[in-house]
Amino acid sequence: MKAVAIILAAGEARRMGYPKALIEHEGGRSFLQSLTSTFGKAGCAVIGVIGKDAPAVREQHPSLNLVESERWEDSQLASVKTGLEAALAEGADVILLQPVDMPALRASTLKSLIKALGDSTEGLRPEFEGAAGYPVVLSRPAAERLRGKDSGETQLEGALRDFQIRRIAVKDPGVVVNINTPDTYERLFGTPPKLAPPPRRRAKKGEAGAPAPAPVEEVSGGLSGG
Repeated sequence: MKAVAIILAAGEARRMGYPKALIEHEGGRSFLQSLTSTFGKAGCAVIGVIGKDAPAVREQHPSLNLVESERWEDSQLASVKTGLEAALAEGADVILLQPVDMPALRASTLKSLIKALGDSTEGLRPEFEGAAGYPVVLSRPAAERLRGKDSGETQLEGALRDFQIRRIAVKDPGVVVNINTPDTYERLFGTPPKLAPPPRRRAKKGEAGAPAPAPVEEVSGGLSGG
């Protein structure tokens, strides 16, 4: 079974002030690089969907599989469909949809979600203390249906309303932590948002200059599409 994660990183990020895919997370890694690592540890191939600031994102992440959403300004769902097209072309059996501004989830959580997806439902998503989180995990048939969906919806949440999405309680608060404003970032890391350093200058985890995040239990927020 091939699992492919789609990281949604095409948006404009007006509130944050920086492209979210490029913001420093931990150990000098960007949000996008951190998520790619986490999904990789869970056995997933990763596709990043980019749009606004695409050249800068590509330069910062030369080794990542990135696809560009030509209609990222039209809607979040247009970018989702770009990612689905690429994932289905790669032969994905399971597809995980993840906003780039939610990089705190655990690889163990992802493994549990993939294992829990059975034949009786089109998809599932985690919840923490009753709040729905990410990633949304879809079977291949559900992903194909979402790719072809044309109902006038612009957001992923709205497009999923008529899908059978089962919610699974998890003990990982990272599934609901949305770092989408400067205030939220500063509460977690103790500094204003900043861009991750170029790859050759990234500090290893534990070295000087690597931010030490506060416990993710202290931060919660709404979900967005990156």
